Amino acid sequence: MVCAINMKTADRLKLIKDNLGEWQGVVRGFAEILQSKADKEFTLESWCQFINRTKKKHPEWFSYDTFNYYDMIPKEWDGSDAELARRLWRQNPSISVNAWTHKVRLQRQRGAITKSHKPHFVVEHLKKAASNPEDLWANIEKVCKKAIEGVEHARWADIHMRNIDNDKFIGIAFQSDQHIGNPFCDLEKLRLDTEMINSSKNVFVIHAGDYIDNFMIDKPRPAMKAPIPPSVQWKLCEHYIDMTPECLMAIVAGNHDLWTAGATDYDPLKRLAEERGILYHAHELNLRVWVNDIPYCISVRHKRRGNSQLDPSRVIKKMWDDGEADFDIGVVGHHHTPSVVPFTKHGIERWAIRPGAYKIVDSFSEMCGFSRERPTSPMVILNPHTKEVQAFTDLRHGLRTLAALNGDEYDENLGIE
Repeated sequence: MVCAINMKTADRLKLIKDNLGEWQGVVRGFAEILQSKADKEFTLESWCQFINRTKKKHPEWFSYDTFNYYDMIPKEWDGSDAELARRLWRQNPSISVNAWTHKVRLQRQRGAITKSHKPHFVVEHLKKAASNPEDLWANIEKVCKKAIEGVEHARWADIHMRNIDNDKFIGIAFQSDQHIGNPFCDLEKLRLDTEMINSSKNVFVIHAGDYIDNFMIDKPRPAMKAPIPPSVQWKLCEHYIDMTPECLMAIVAGNHDLWTAGATDYDPLKRLAEERGILYHAHELNLRVWVNDIPYCISVRHKRRGNSQLDPSRVIKKMWDDGEADFDIGVVGHHHTPSVVPFTKHGIERWAIRPGAYKIVDSFSEMCGFSRERPTSPMVILNPHTKEVQAFTDLRHGLRTLAALNGDEYDENLGIE
């Protein structure tokens, strides 16, 4: 019994080899030829399956260049696609009418059929030919790749310090969660801290979002209680940003700031930053601040998953573990809890900084049992000689130390009214 089957297989292989001259790259058409020259013991589907198996075992037998059916499709056609498909099938029945219809439609999508003759006029399409699915995928793939690259590149930046003595230490303060416009925002403390930063030598500042309360119509209950409308809050925000015209390094938006962009197609904070040439990102910035050719890596977000009520620094440590930036200083705002904590990764001391908030009373926090937090603007000092970071929870302590390191005078009355 096995021998009989093998003989039949061998006969079928011989029939294929003897008729390879009629192979035109279409399995079904070749199967019809073989079936017509053999007995009817094997169905057309059986021949198709056998040809496909043989192609896998003997690909060298089927080296014939596939027939290009698209060459048969005319560039001009007066009738319907179905009529053209039937005409082409009569000329070459090796594929079905449905297959011809598919190829005609594909050619029309590609723009290969560009003219349509009517009784009284001729239409010639001037618009760009529509892409076939493969071309469409490739084009969209390029667009997506460019968009991803644009977002990724926007999160990274190098900042090179200029016009500063190479022996001078650099101070960077961090402020977030100002909530300007809220009646419980300590505007006096915010103004005094900001004026101190602006009037001190070699001191700069980075903002980490939630400039304003910005309660809008989609948040009706807090919006009804807001004594200062968002339009006025944005004006105050602009004034606050302009308090540090030369030392504001970068801005990361907060969730309150982004409510306007989420409800409309307009981001006021982005406009304010772009008009002033300030580095801006809606979610995250990874900065390399170069001090006398020493890079200090700072990663800033307004908020991030992984927050812990027991350990405010945990979210930044997790950000280092999960993220793409090997930062020396990580900054996260949002939870209104000030914290400056060192931690070690790969044998290097790093710093986790939570700036706290200038909104000193929060009814929601009080309802949940959280204590009030003092407004704070933590600060780091970057060494220009060797890679070393000093961090301070209080801005005044940082400014006093920086002045001492640089041999400058420190005015003890700064920030006092």
